[in-house]
Amino acid sequence: MNFKKIELIFFIAFIVLDVFLFTSYMQKDDLVESTVNTFSNNTTDSIMKSIKNDQISYSDLSTKKSSGYYLASPVKNTLRNEAARLHDVLWSYNDQKLTVSFDNSVKLKNVKNPQTTLNVLIKDKTRVLYGEDYVYSKSLSTKNVVVYTQKIRKLPVYATNGQIRFNIKNGYVLNYSQSYLSNVQVLKEQKPIISQKRALIWLYQYNKLVNNSTVKWVHLAYTRLLTVNGSVIYIPTWVLAVESNSSGSIQYRRINAFTGAFMEQN
Repeated sequence: MNFKKIELIFFIAFIVLDVFLFTSYMQKDDLVESTVNTFSNNTTDSIMKSIKNDQISYSDLSTKKSSGYYLASPVKNTLRNEAARLHDVLWSYNDQKLTVSFDNSVKLKNVKNPQTTLNVLIKDKTRVLYGEDYVYSKSLSTKNVVVYTQKIRKLPVYATNGQIRFNIKNGYVLNYSQSYLSNVQVLKEQKPIISQKRALIWLYQYNKLVNNSTVKWVHLAYTRLLTVNGSVIYIPTWVLAVESNSSGSIQYRRINAFTGAFMEQN
């Protein structure tokens, strides 16, 4: 057993202890979990009513629970090492990110549905590396930037790592930037994940929901937790897009899908 593996084992043991302590604390001080188990849905309904009274709107939220993993991906220069396979492009590489410009800009067949063209382009191995590992994300895309997220263990990656971002101008694809999670390893067996609805409740109780706002979507994805010994640790996370009804600005909030802890945006 090498040193890196031993260090990862100790890291997981630390996480397990941390989760246990957090859960014990929340069982004492948070009424949501205890009330749901002993007094049906009365407290949950009360909190959801308070959310609406604060003029926070949201669509239907699932109460279904699932499971997920801690994942680790070593920091490697995989894209730089494979970039020579690309043709008819100019590329540069910096800080694990590959930037590619096309010799001839790619025209979109349908500006309102750019994925129609990009779904074909991304499968061209001479122009995009590992494109088959990415899927189109309508939620993260804008008029000028179309985002494809890497998919791992059936979940997308909502982080700067593990994404392709195509830059669009006047109906043409000018270039893209790409990051890639390689050699992804599962660190521990599956763990239970809180529900979508529970994530919203936690966020509200942390006072991280703005009054007079709209929760545009609540997605389960892998996001970055921390870096240890040259590997980045990823965790299942509920990511919420919250739009202010007054200013129109959008905030992205993260909830640890294992523990319900609020995670600062990164």
